[in-house]
Amino acid sequence: MKQLRTLGGNIFSLLLAAILAVAVWMNAVSTADPDETRIFSIPLSIEVVGLQEGLVAQGYDSVEVQVTFRAPRSVWDQLVPENVHARVDLSGKAEGDYSVPVHIQTDISPVLVESVEPAKVEILIDRLASRSLAVHVQLAGNLAPGFQAGTPTVSPESVTVSGPESVVDRIAQVVATVDVEGMRSAMDQSVELVPLDTEGTVVTGVAVDPASVSISVPVQQLGGYRDLVVKVPLLGAVRSGYRLTGLTINPQVVTLYSDDPEVIRTLPGYVETQPLDISGASADITKSLSLVLPAGVQVVGDPLIVVQVSIAAIEDSITISRPIRFQGLEPGLSVTLSPAFVDVILSGPAPVIWSLKPADIDVYLDLAGKGAGTYKLTPEVNLPAGLKLVILSPEQVEVVIEKAALVPTT
Repeated sequence: MKQLRTLGGNIFSLLLAAILAVAVWMNAVSTADPDETRIFSIPLSIEVVGLQEGLVAQGYDSVEVQVTFRAPRSVWDQLVPENVHARVDLSGKAEGDYSVPVHIQTDISPVLVESVEPAKVEILIDRLASRSLAVHVQLAGNLAPGFQAGTPTVSPESVTVSGPESVVDRIAQVVATVDVEGMRSAMDQSVELVPLDTEGTVVTGVAVDPASVSISVPVQQLGGYRDLVVKVPLLGAVRSGYRLTGLTINPQVVTLYSDDPEVIRTLPGYVETQPLDISGASADITKSLSLVLPAGVQVVGDPLIVVQVSIAAIEDSITISRPIRFQGLEPGLSVTLSPAFVDVILSGPAPVIWSLKPADIDVYLDLAGKGAGTYKLTPEVNLPAGLKLVILSPEQVEVVIEKAALVPTT
């Protein structure tokens, strides 16, 4: 009996020691990895589970869920959107409106959900429906003057819209809008489809299959109209040393009209403006010019043509040998330069190059602060505006600075 009491006392002591050890361990863990309560930094999108086949849920797509968790600091480092889920369970629910609780699940632990906002979400369950609708082509904008559009062709001619029955029933037509602004020729392009209700408002929350269609719009020019390219006659020549770098004509094509279609038909493929005199020009020219039109022919739209002529100086280059001057030499010192001359190769506008004199190029060395010794230095070059230094040969010169020899006195 005494042995049993002794054994029981030992077991109690062992249990107490184990409990104390666990408590000490938990306290140590809690101290090293304390719990932290935070708002999960990224709002969650809602996932729907348990929805019966043939039904579709609405009202949750735009809802974002904000969750506050309590978890050890080490677990917070692992909480990312991929392993946190906000779900609503629609198992067993038929058509109708429901207020459904939002359940938060995490793929890691330990994590305690402190709060969920919103805690519930309003969801409408509707029957999934689909309809086949013809594609309606809508032309937007105006064709170029003198042109008209024929009947568009579309492929496929009908598409299927699917989604909640109540939303699908609202769709009055599926529209493909084609921008024909300024068009002068037939076009073929793929166009996105948009479902509209009877008031022309876009219906969202449905799928259109296919989402786009191929549309062809024939375009033809009306009788009495004709498109011609614009030609600008240039008179004279730019100043010597300059060249033409560009000619911009706006618009490049004009539409002409005559009551007599035969007059329009016999015109050449271009129409000229008044001549533009560029004699002696050395800068860009911008001018509005009138078209030279035959009798009975008029231009459709603005009758003035904006012409821009770009003019730039011809580039040239020159090599000039120049002596190196120095400045800033301390008193009592003398300097020897090797070489004393350098070749300066320049590029720039030809008129500037042609008028250049050697004295216009200044090559120098700044010797301020330099004592006796031998140096390898790069000369500085001062150039007239518009010129660019291409090569300095040699790039460095040897500079020997010595104490000046004393001149004996008698």
